[in-house]
Amino acid sequence: MKVKKILTIVLTLLGLNTVSALANEPMLEATPFSQIQKHIGKVPMMLEFGATSCHSCVKMGRLLYKLKAKYPKSHIYFIDIYKDKQSAKNYKIRMIPTQKYLDKHGKVVDTHMGVIDEDELEKKLKNLKIISIVG
Repeated sequence: MKVKKILTIVLTLLGLNTVSALANEPMLEATPFSQIQKHIGKVPMMLEFGATSCHSCVKMGRLLYKLKAKYPKSHIYFIDIYKDKQSAKNYKIRMIPTQKYLDKHGKVVDTHMGVIDEDELEKKLKNLKIISIVG
């Protein structure tokens, strides 16, 4: 019982309320790169390279799930580097999570490695026209 209480305190200090709460939060599911390719060069998009075994990637996946729910027409994708190794190699992914931002011509216009704050990410996605409040 004491161990559970200590774990709860530690998780709270880390900003994580409970282990069960973490397990219940949905994350953006991985999209096979073959399905994403048909959109590259047509619309601005964000590619999140990560893995479900990576804590920071799961954190980003949960954030992306929230944004995708808020902006369902956005082209935001989670790519599992273990299932799509060639795409990770093609985009020169050296660490996870890594976000690649592509313009409507398919050119990488920005890259970010690591976890990014929700407000900062939403602002960046709006500036790059990956998400919009209209349409």
